[in-house]
Amino acid sequence: MDSFKSLKDHVYHYISEKINDGSLLPESKINEKMVVDDMNISRTPVREALIQLATEGYLRNIPRKGFIVKRVDKDKAREVYGLLGVLEGFAASLCVNGMRQEDMDHLRHYYQQMETAIETDDIKAYYNYQNQFHDIYIQKSGNQELIKVIQLLKKIFIRQTYTEEKGGEGFKKVLKTTNKEHKIIIELFEKRDGIRLEEFLRSHHWNPELAFYDTL
Repeated sequence: MDSFKSLKDHVYHYISEKINDGSLLPESKINEKMVVDDMNISRTPVREALIQLATEGYLRNIPRKGFIVKRVDKDKAREVYGLLGVLEGFAASLCVNGMRQEDMDHLRHYYQQMETAIETDDIKAYYNYQNQFHDIYIQKSGNQELIKVIQLLKKIFIRQTYTEEKGGEGFKKVLKTTNKEHKIIIELFEKRDGIRLEEFLRSHHWNPELAFYDTL
């Protein structure tokens, strides 16, 4: 185990990955004993990780029943999209004049990686690259409290269970449209146009009407 992480951190990562890859589905109960046995650790760090996951919105802690994987409904997803649009727009406006060539190269790299992921139907990779794309300018904003709030909100969407309803050409078209928006974001950063960039992220890129694709 990585010595820089506590046991609780390892359990946190273990459970969140299970949610992310679909091994733990919405409304399913976390089997604490199974986690203890699988990781060969005591119950204490498992409980600590579960409490943190519940606090951050992954799980519900139901008395006498235990920890249950939360389902994200459409209304909550729309509300979170609206918040993320405002917060990411603000983050981009803070760093638009401080983006270096290296930062821009990274944005272009992730844009291209998303294009490839769409064409190869690797949706999990697409979402990973998308998170890394956005994280470049979020981190670059330098506002630590803003960064923490954005990260906490995005954790609501950690899980990505891709059913047939979210597959096919219709879903691929949505991803292609979204990635075209990533290209526009890059262009606005290149122009140092903070006003239009903030407006685009707030009103277009985090469109609440597309929040359905982050629900289960």
